[in-house]
Amino acid sequence: MRVLIFGGGAREHAITLKISQSPILTKLYLVNPNDGFSHLGQVLEYENFEDLAKKSLINKIDLLIVGPEQPLVDGIADIFSAKNIPVIGVNKKWAKLESSKIFAKEFMLKNHIPTAKYKIIDKNINIDAALADFNSPFVIKADGLAAGKGVSIVKDLNVAKSTIQEYLSGKFGKASKRILMEEFLEGEEISLMSIWDGKILLPFISAKDFKKLSADMDAPNTGGMGAYCPVKLNSNTQKQLNYYIENLQNALIKEKADFVGIIYSGLIITNEGIKVLEYNVRLGDPETQPLLMHLNTDLLLIFKYAIEKKLDAVKIDWKEGTSACVVLATKGYPQKPVTGDIIKNLDKINNDIQIFYAGVKSKNNSFMTNGGRVLSICKTSENPFPTIYKTCETITFYNKIFRNDIKIYDKI
Repeated sequence: MRVLIFGGGAREHAITLKISQSPILTKLYLVNPNDGFSHLGQVLEYENFEDLAKKSLINKIDLLIVGPEQPLVDGIADIFSAKNIPVIGVNKKWAKLESSKIFAKEFMLKNHIPTAKYKIIDKNINIDAALADFNSPFVIKADGLAAGKGVSIVKDLNVAKSTIQEYLSGKFGKASKRILMEEFLEGEEISLMSIWDGKILLPFISAKDFKKLSADMDAPNTGGMGAYCPVKLNSNTQKQLNYYIENLQNALIKEKADFVGIIYSGLIITNEGIKVLEYNVRLGDPETQPLLMHLNTDLLLIFKYAIEKKLDAVKIDWKEGTSACVVLATKGYPQKPVTGDIIKNLDKINNDIQIFYAGVKSKNNSFMTNGGRVLSICKTSENPFPTIYKTCETITFYNKIFRNDIKIYDKI
């Protein structure tokens, strides 16, 4: 197969590396890769999605794999599908599961999928009246895409009011012209990524993501500061998870979801059972990095079966132990990350560590920081975190930050 991978973060680096190891790969093409993994394939330049689709036809590309959400929201899958180029990625209609939290809530309510109670707020709603329906802490979410940062959890009522006003005044542009007010749910969160082929929903193992910048509850949300998989689930939680997967598959069948792609379920395990916090329509970052390290099965083969609508024939094999990831970010992330620092000691890393590159740029035979999340430091073993944290200390750059409290949880 001749494959095109779209995207330039650590997630796309992980996807690219895994696809490059497939025995059924003939040639690999990349769109917008960062300098840390652009050497793994032939880079295609393009003017717009139509131009990229035409170039894909010229290069006889058999499959497009889309990493980030924005191209999916902008309709890249629709354009490629119209030219009969198979895509791993949702169409524009179903990208709303991620691009509109209100659309996702309506999908869940219609299909009896448990989620937090909520209220839609826009500039015409009385904020005081809306807040009166909820207890502290208040959960405030931008309806649209905000790069994983459009969620605020606020304890103080007055701060909640000012936060809502900030959102509605355009803190996230069009994404926060409408917002959701949600009840605060308590429990452990897990990430479940699944692939849908139009009739079968095939789940991967669950992962644990750490979204806060630090362990402090008031710390800002980020795109993710670390992750590991698999999550140890007790028998009752596993039973609930199996039921949820079946319920979601039935909902997609009922709604005639006409795409081949990824559905990411952000779940929380509450005293009332598993509930959905959010949906994404692509592989999570940083969960993808350890997930694909843990995967023994050929990823490209899984995708091939998906576009052929044969996912029921796939049996996924996983490694032993735990695969984990800690993100090295830069000071100022997620609001205003400081960039331009030289990254040192990358040549001093043990062979059992895998580094996936995100916000980096190559200059004078060195890598420099070029984004908020810079590197994903990953390893697979019985307890990978001690070695990962030693590596996080070894790699240096000015303004380096990372969470040092990420660990493997007991059964949840």
